[in-house]
Amino acid sequence: MKRASFLIACVGFVVSCMGGEKVPKSAYDPKLLDTAQQIAKDNDEQQKALEQQNQVQSEENTRGECDREEGGCPEDHVCWDSFFCKDGSTDSCSASGDKLCHKRCKTDRDCTAKMPRCMEKPIFKGNDNGVLEKFCVGKTR
Repeated sequence: MKRASFLIACVGFVVSCMGGEKVPKSAYDPKLLDTAQQIAKDNDEQQKALEQQNQVQSEENTRGECDREEGGCPEDHVCWDSFFCKDGSTDSCSASGDKLCHKRCKTDRDCTAKMPRCMEKPIFKGNDNGVLEKFCVGKTR
């Protein structure tokens, strides 16, 4: 019995000292690593494309507030802030426009999906001498 116990202990010791298989530098399959790197690269490219698209949309459809006195729109945009006063009196004025920057255009092709129509609208600055401006507007305008 002592001999069997001793033999089992020796076998256990020898097996533990053998070391078994050596662990490779990377436990991951190189194909798996390549795939993971490609996915990370694709995700980065998608993120950059989204950021670029958002920047282009914000430049094309500048949605910041603007006003007829201070402007606030890029050079190729017009602020749709118009008001007309009857008889030159400031108490009987009516306003039109949305006080947003709209891209100037010649045809509908110059406009974006968000504001797809190129229309000519009068911009009044208090008196009856309005100026016709062509700019992109939404479908309902």
